[in-house]
Amino acid sequence: MGRRCSLAVALVICMASAALAVEIDWQEAVARLAYERTKAETCVKELKKYGDKIAISRGEDAYNDAKAEYDAIVGGLTVALARKGEPSSLTDLEARLQRGFEAREAFCKSVQPLTPSNTGQRSAIADVVGGLAGPVIDAIKAIYLRGKDDDALARRTIQNQLEATSWQAFASISLSP
Repeated sequence: MGRRCSLAVALVICMASAALAVEIDWQEAVARLAYERTKAETCVKELKKYGDKIAISRGEDAYNDAKAEYDAIVGGLTVALARKGEPSSLTDLEARLQRGFEAREAFCKSVQPLTPSNTGQRSAIADVVGGLAGPVIDAIKAIYLRGKDDDALARRTIQNQLEATSWQAFASISLSP
């Protein structure tokens, strides 16, 4: 009896997760991934502007850790869309995204102390650090569920936009706009 209850609870949680993911369309999902990329690049620019060689070296490692997670997510979703299939598992994608988000957030938090403090003004880095993983995870669910779409043109459009959210290499991010 207890096992049936556990299975029923798990099923309800999965259904609720799927229902929440449907609320976000793929354009919003891609936009959220692009937002994460922009946040990371803002932190790189601040690090390169205010950090010393050691901080920049450590920051590059931290950025690359987060980038690796996001690259794997984008790559997996792109392949799934191309095959009109599913990524290996939604749970795996959520876990990878959570790790990527946490790595990006830790990287940005490590840069924050390096930036000059302007009393009464919020820094760009402070705005970047305050994100939440939940909306980004919902975005991945939306793309995941859209992968089964029968419309080849829509899937290809999603792939192109998804690939555009890929993070740049640390060295290629410059301080100039």
